[in-house]
Amino acid sequence: MSRIVIIGAGIVGLSVARAALKHGHQVTVLEQGPAPNPQSASFDLHRMIRYPYGSAEGYTRMVTDAFGAWDRLWNDLGTVHFENTGSIAISLAPGDYAEKTLNAFKAIGLPHEVLTREGVERLCPHLTLPEGAWGVVSFPGGPLFASRIVTELADWVRAHGGVIEHDCRVAGVDLEQGVATRADGSQVEGDLLLVAAGAWLPALMPERFGEASVYRQGLCYVEPPAQYEQSWREAPAIACLGDHTGYTLPDRRGAGLKIGYSAHRRAARPECDGFGSDLASESEAILGAFRPYFREFDAYRPTRIQVGYYVLDAARRFTVEQTGRGLVVTNCDGQMFKFGPLLGERILGMFAGEESAGDLARWAAGY
Repeated sequence: MSRIVIIGAGIVGLSVARAALKHGHQVTVLEQGPAPNPQSASFDLHRMIRYPYGSAEGYTRMVTDAFGAWDRLWNDLGTVHFENTGSIAISLAPGDYAEKTLNAFKAIGLPHEVLTREGVERLCPHLTLPEGAWGVVSFPGGPLFASRIVTELADWVRAHGGVIEHDCRVAGVDLEQGVATRADGSQVEGDLLLVAAGAWLPALMPERFGEASVYRQGLCYVEPPAQYEQSWREAPAIACLGDHTGYTLPDRRGAGLKIGYSAHRRAARPECDGFGSDLASESEAILGAFRPYFREFDAYRPTRIQVGYYVLDAARRFTVEQTGRGLVVTNCDGQMFKFGPLLGERILGMFAGEESAGDLARWAAGY
């Protein structure tokens, strides 16, 4: 039996903890806030799992394995925190993200349905699209109810013998020796030390990751016009509108209708810039991009902004780096949540000798 030490109780850290406990190891999780932490990138009412991934065939293929890992997690939790609404990628111009997605689906042999503009508007009567638009629909896909997942996963870890130290600030990390030093000077050593600190990684390990690009992202929850409440609820999640970087998640299980616009992100650090938001200005920046596509646009009422922080570079590929006993997971963007349980299983498989750290890193990068 080995000792696994994990810094960060988000979806990655908790998934590794679960996998380690299922392998019979001792587990200690160090979390700087409550566990789960409402300020972590993993904590939101819902997050999206979907097949559309543009030309990134590696990640498109990974989604199938991710669904298998989620099924194994549901078996452990005894409940399913997912709604299979399907997802749609909408094309607005030749060669855009949706067309790249369709080409990837064809190359992989992934089942899908292509809809004309009229077909998309019948499926999503709250949308109005320009001539020449079309969509590609795929199943399964839809909302993962993130805050419920990480809450119950943390409970599962505790119930199965894992130790989660909440409000525990880590002051130092020795990857080579697998040692984490707490703020009070005490240390905990692991045969595997996993660092899954999200946007706090540059501050935690400035000598190695201090220059990593960290971004603040605001997501807007809205109340749609009354005549479109049901159509939004029944529609598939929108993975993309051309190269618009916009996406939506339907209001299922009371989570609310969520609108995201990736171009709204800006460079910032959580420890410096905090989690406040201005509803009026941020909702205008996010929702304004959808004005040409939402029917009765002026009747949408923003209710709140969900703020999250991510490490993200231009490659937009997950990074898994090994040094000695230490393993750092970073560059997760907002895309990691869907792969959390699968990555947890793969990391423990690597620890058990089932694959090399290099192979794990290439897989995580989508190659």
